[in-house]
Amino acid sequence: MLVFKPTAGVWRDEPECRCCSHTRLRVGLDGLSGPLANQVAIAIENARLYEQAQQLAALQERQKLARELHDSVSQALYGIARGARTARVQLDRDPSRAAEPLDYVLSLAEAGLAEMRALIFELRPESLAAEGLVAALEKQAASLRARHHLKVQTTFGPEPETTLEVKQTLYRIAQEATHNIVKHARAGRVTLRLQQSGEEIILEIGDDGVGFDTGGAFPGHLGLRSMRERAERCGGALVVDSAPGQGTRVHVRVYGPI
Repeated sequence: MLVFKPTAGVWRDEPECRCCSHTRLRVGLDGLSGPLANQVAIAIENARLYEQAQQLAALQERQKLARELHDSVSQALYGIARGARTARVQLDRDPSRAAEPLDYVLSLAEAGLAEMRALIFELRPESLAAEGLVAALEKQAASLRARHHLKVQTTFGPEPETTLEVKQTLYRIAQEATHNIVKHARAGRVTLRLQQSGEEIILEIGDDGVGFDTGGAFPGHLGLRSMRERAERCGGALVVDSAPGQGTRVHVRVYGPI
């Protein structure tokens, strides 16, 4: 890394030091003046704020993962242990009654496995490039079935031919939409549809839940705004069709590029 030494008036090659890189740049400003110094100072401050934002995003992602692990996998493991103990007691007392707790253990194990697969997929975004958007949505559907006992109908066409950025956007929108369904909709049935026609890609997430008034305040409105912003950043659009007692349908339309 080249560092300017204003006292010596020369550039010197020194190893990069992330913890003091901003300080060194500030020291180098002593050799500058006027508008150029102001522009460099603004650039340094922007770099510092960007680094802080990245650190905050990483912390929030770790906290989100910790909550999801606690809410899903740790509770599933607790239930498995409890069910196994019950089955063990029944084997000694009345073996014919051991089947029920064993079935309970198996269902929890399947739910925990589906949830872990979904979480691992979130932690490894490169998996989306390797396995594809359709596979990612299938994992989401499996998690909804196993963990929340929802009836999920999927209609997926071939893997969309588009950029990884567009696929990531659609995946995150589907993730937020299904989260809202679980948390707010009180639904029994969910539909997921993905199809492509030319450069146009359509994603739909629907449910038969309680619905809401789209013109008023409603639970999950911040998530809806986030989904809409994600779609718009890819040059697409997101429309929500819902009414009290009529369920909800999220319709996303984006365009390549292919």
